[in-house]
Amino acid sequence: MNRVPTMPAMHIRLLCLLCWLLATPAAQAAIDVLDRMDITYGVDESTIHIHLNIPVSYKLHAPERTGDLLRIFVEPLPSPGSAADVLLGRESIQWSADSRIPLVDVTYEGQGFGNTTINLRFQKEVEFEIPNPADFRTLDVIIKHPNTGKHDIRDTRPRIEANPRPDTEASPRGQGVPATGATLSFPYVVNLASSIQPFILENLPRLEEFKTYRLYTTLFDKNGKTWHRLRLGFFKSSADANATMNKLIRHYPHAWVAKVSTNERMQSGETMLVGTSLTAAAAGAADTDARVKPAVTKAKPESQRNLPPQQHRSAAISAERLDALMEEARQKMTAEDYSGAIRIYTKVSLSAENRYSQDALEFLGLARERKAQQAQAKLVYRKYLERYPDGEGAERVRQRLVALVTARKEPREKLRTPQARSSQQASGWNVFGGLSQFYRRDESTTGLDEDDEVTTVTQSSLDTNMDMTARRRSDDYDIRARFTGGYLHDFLDDGVNSDTTVSSMYFDAQNTKHELSMRLGRQSRSSGGVLGRFDGLLLGFPLGKKFSVSAVGGYPVESSTDSPETDRYFYGLTLAADGFAKGWDANIFAIEQRMEGLTDRRAIGGELRYFNPSLSFFSLIDYDIHYNELNIGQFLGNWILPDKTTINLTLDYRNSPILTTRNALTGQGVDSLDDLQDNFSDSEIFDLARDRTPTSKLVTLGVSRPLHEKLQISGDVTVTNLSDTDESGDVEATVGTGTDYFYNLQLIGSNLIKTGDITILGLRYADTDDRGITSLTFNMRYPFNRKLRINPRFRADYRKNRDDDTDQMIYRPSLRLSYQAMRKLRLEAELGGEYSDREIVDGSTKDRSYYFNIGYRSDF
Repeated sequence: MNRVPTMPAMHIRLLCLLCWLLATPAAQAAIDVLDRMDITYGVDESTIHIHLNIPVSYKLHAPERTGDLLRIFVEPLPSPGSAADVLLGRESIQWSADSRIPLVDVTYEGQGFGNTTINLRFQKEVEFEIPNPADFRTLDVIIKHPNTGKHDIRDTRPRIEANPRPDTEASPRGQGVPATGATLSFPYVVNLASSIQPFILENLPRLEEFKTYRLYTTLFDKNGKTWHRLRLGFFKSSADANATMNKLIRHYPHAWVAKVSTNERMQSGETMLVGTSLTAAAAGAADTDARVKPAVTKAKPESQRNLPPQQHRSAAISAERLDALMEEARQKMTAEDYSGAIRIYTKVSLSAENRYSQDALEFLGLARERKAQQAQAKLVYRKYLERYPDGEGAERVRQRLVALVTARKEPREKLRTPQARSSQQASGWNVFGGLSQFYRRDESTTGLDEDDEVTTVTQSSLDTNMDMTARRRSDDYDIRARFTGGYLHDFLDDGVNSDTTVSSMYFDAQNTKHELSMRLGRQSRSSGGVLGRFDGLLLGFPLGKKFSVSAVGGYPVESSTDSPETDRYFYGLTLAADGFAKGWDANIFAIEQRMEGLTDRRAIGGELRYFNPSLSFFSLIDYDIHYNELNIGQFLGNWILPDKTTINLTLDYRNSPILTTRNALTGQGVDSLDDLQDNFSDSEIFDLARDRTPTSKLVTLGVSRPLHEKLQISGDVTVTNLSDTDESGDVEATVGTGTDYFYNLQLIGSNLIKTGDITILGLRYADTDDRGITSLTFNMRYPFNRKLRINPRFRADYRKNRDDDTDQMIYRPSLRLSYQAMRKLRLEAELGGEYSDREIVDGSTKDRSYYFNIGYRSDF
């Protein structure tokens, strides 16, 4: 990420640019699918959080484990504010790659039923994992950090082993190995449970399996909160792990089997619950003395005895005891009893994650430093920065570490001069994003091989787009400003179709300590009754531990090319309950929308969500109490079977478009309700709105599963129906589509020819009232070398037109090239065409078209 030299300069540049773009006549899509991205950094792995504005169901991803391009296949729910049943188009979020997460951008590509992907592009090959999403509006991608072999503070930690056996020894039934250093060849574990609270040893059941295998905990972050996983390992195969899981299912009904990284296996001894912790607990419980074997702890070499203890977490300490310990440590620091302070801060930092963990680790380093243990202090500071890389605490620790490394002798007060503080504040803002420019030309020829052959240039344009984010984070705040927009210059017809787009432009601030949030500006939302993009304000604040309230108000935006319109506005309130029962979240909302003095929409509704590792669903109801009609009813379900088969079900019923009073303008030849009131009463206008609003129904059932490490298959069936509309107000009735059927089958291969390649073969059939279309598709991404990527694609359609009983063949070949010219500059070019041959009663017609698209993408 680039650092901004001075905050005022950044403000001026950002403000000038955004004001110019917003002042230009202004969006195409009704909603942005991609909202934002966050990254939670960890020592062995980090997690990319992709936040979406619409719910999606995860189907599969390719390749399975490693690559520089990750394709995630999803099934999106139709956008609440869209008249279309399928979210089509392409949009991206740029990211500034770093050494730990070499992510370049995330791209959404919607290409129709069963063919929607979210793609992550990296600067180099990475190892990844995608857990089953717990939130349908968030996708998490875990990036594994490679073992660099450098000396690390983790290397000084003692290895704790229970019931050690040789590497080659297995249990009599071959079910697993006990907790030893030999776990490298036994990669499977049983994930017993996940909890927002740390697992306390005394609360766990006393099970025989806990004495045979290693029981340990791991941490992961979700939605800004740290979760704890309780795991048992290790097992040579998933079948062995499942056999043990079945014995424990009565105690842990939501257990599941996972394959874990080498780093996790190697470090599991540091977070064991069976070992020294269990032995200590058992010593005070007479009924368990005979059943718990003492742990075997390797002695620490003399040279390491003064090094700081690390990741091994003991059982949780009560809040009252933590308060007392931290106060005692503060007094010892004041009294210059640094040895005593070190003992206390070590104990707190090794306890289960708590509100003092971060401070205890920082003060542990400070105590080591003041005791003149510079080497140990540097190790603690480095560990602190690994765990907490951002915020004011990180800046303080980074300064102390720099002072130690450079052996500076100035007092600590001199480290933070006014100039240094100003520089720190300036560098606290990160600005990153991307700029792209593409020239596109389309040319079509009709009536080939005929006397009246005509060639027409249908497009010649230069499309410039920018995605920019400015962000500042501290211990208590997360502040960001984002702009996404562009300018399309049309070289045809004297540029009359040139346009400026502003998809998003907002200021977002969150107080992480008090869980307060605010977003002001152009933004997108599909919950709380909001129907897509709007200009306005969103506020959020907590009500206790499990409840929160959000308030929203603003002006709907039909298109990203629109300027703010104040004659139509809305306001609403949402009450959310997160985790009101295990695995369950819900919210309810009320919203009012007005237009030119009339009620445009007045609705109530809510969402209900459920999640466990194998089964999850999302449902939404939006009911208009002004029109007494159901506007939206949605259900999205996801079921993952033990053999990794994924089953997706989507149900969608809606008014299409959503029923609003504005629909009454359709076909009337006027632009405002005021004009309409010259000829119709208010009640008649409401009736016109009903008559102009058809209903749509959609059902999709999909199944996907891996066939091989390099091969996956996915198939789905979609059924849609759009109703008729009535005649009224001198506007003729319209005929619906009837019931249409769409069948889709895909075979996805990765690393088939060369590491990093992805090949997708597709077979589709569309059965509609007026035609039947059979399609064969081919899409391959091939890494020619480290810099050049080749993407050939081909599609062939055979159409049987039922209205005139004619046949038609359509061929669409294309080739896309991507060349990484510099670290932050990528050149792209695409050439494609379409050839159509249609048999008619008295002969045939042939058409041809081609296009090329060439440009660059630059990250900053």
